[in-house]
Amino acid sequence: MKYIANQCLVILLLIATALLFAACNSIQKSDEENQTGNDSVYVDTAFMEFFARDCCGVTGSDGFYSVLLPDERTVWIFGDSFLGIVNPDGTREKRSPVFIRNAFAVQDGDSLRSLYQVIDGWESSLVIPPDAVKGTEFSEDSLWYWPGDGFVENGKLKVFMTAFYQADTGNWGFAWTGANLATFSLPGLELEKIDHFDYPGEVEVHWGHAVCDEAPDYTYIYGAGDKFPYVARAPKGEILKPWEFYTGSEWVNDSRLAKPMTDWKGSEQFSVIKLKDKYVLLTQCGEFLASSLCSATSDLPYTGWENKKELWEIQPLKRVKDLFAYNPVAHPQFMEGDDLLVSYCVNSFNLDDLFEDAGKYRPVFIRVPVHLILKD
Repeated sequence: MKYIANQCLVILLLIATALLFAACNSIQKSDEENQTGNDSVYVDTAFMEFFARDCCGVTGSDGFYSVLLPDERTVWIFGDSFLGIVNPDGTREKRSPVFIRNAFAVQDGDSLRSLYQVIDGWESSLVIPPDAVKGTEFSEDSLWYWPGDGFVENGKLKVFMTAFYQADTGNWGFAWTGANLATFSLPGLELEKIDHFDYPGEVEVHWGHAVCDEAPDYTYIYGAGDKFPYVARAPKGEILKPWEFYTGSEWVNDSRLAKPMTDWKGSEQFSVIKLKDKYVLLTQCGEFLASSLCSATSDLPYTGWENKKELWEIQPLKRVKDLFAYNPVAHPQFMEGDDLLVSYCVNSFNLDDLFEDAGKYRPVFIRVPVHLILKD
């Protein structure tokens, strides 16, 4: 019995030693991970759950730009947005109107408050074109604003609003009709005015779908034309002054001379941000249904884009019929360590899908380690 007890003691000591060795290795590995950060892109489940709202405001949308305000709140800027209640089984009831064309949500810490209008009893977009008919069930089906990017200038929130109209029948029969800029008071976020821009080009460029306000002398305004990115600029703090347009070699006053700033196509909505000492272009590249999140870097916010790389497959997390993903946008104010927050939209070619499963019209949030973007 004494021999057996000694054997057991030896075995226990060996197990304890092995566990201690494993624990030391685990601690050492954790320390290394903390030093080097993540080596791959990953889904941010916390942000996805944060926007999986089942009532009391926007319960699903696309667009998903964000702007950090001077008081540290964030304004989220949405395109087509569903309101109402999502049932426990994930379905949503059809309402009238089916959805509104734009809305905001103000994030203050862990709270999120949706902003939209109610006109004559009808839920309506936060910003409606002055020429649109207001206060009826179909008030936004003929002329509406889909929002672009935003920024803060001279103590006001500025958000680009792209006007569209119903040019043909069906859900995809819309057409672009102009670029606008909405100005909101801060901190109250009351709409003050809407200014219209008229900058024609050889191709139709949807200006305002990205903004970079991190250069010292200019605010850079980007747009998509035939899926290529274009760039203009305005004097810092004076967005309403006449813009200049980049031709690929120089800045000119004539918008019709503008040329794409890259020789590769991207998405309708994208981001240009500054990370460390580099400007970073983040866009969707490849075929629409088989695309990737792509990045490129430059020392300037308008030319010299290089180091292009594919970072992540732009796809819904659930691969089901008719579902597609599009328009990645960065949210640098939510950086965690080395990891940049990026969202992209999910939608369906079949509108009924969005009522059968609310999750089919909610964004995917991912984290992109910055060193993956910046390394050569």
